[in-house]
Amino acid sequence: MAAFAFTLPILPGQDGVVRSIGEALSGSGELQEAYEASRSSLGIREERIWVQKTPIGQALVVYWETEDPQRTLRGLADSQDEVVERFRNLIMSAAPALNLSGDKPISSELLFSWPEP
Repeated sequence: MAAFAFTLPILPGQDGVVRSIGEALSGSGELQEAYEASRSSLGIREERIWVQKTPIGQALVVYWETEDPQRTLRGLADSQDEVVERFRNLIMSAAPALNLSGDKPISSELLFSWPEP
């Protein structure tokens, strides 16, 4: 299982939109069940999302545990699942730095790891 994290800048004035989806998913009921099913279908075993305040604005920090992060991102781009579409629309409107149409939506370089794998 790979650990995968990425950060997206949140556009000014969009932090309320980001927080609203977090609050909706933190509840229980149908949306929570649909969310869990969507993450399972994308191959995400664990997901954590933070809003980080920085001197230049806010950022969305996303952490996933998944077998193949790039496959998960392609699944996020192509899925017709309602919960996945809602998350994708949130990302595209509030933090559009992620280009889900490309072959490798995120290109990251690991600079340091401790302990060594």
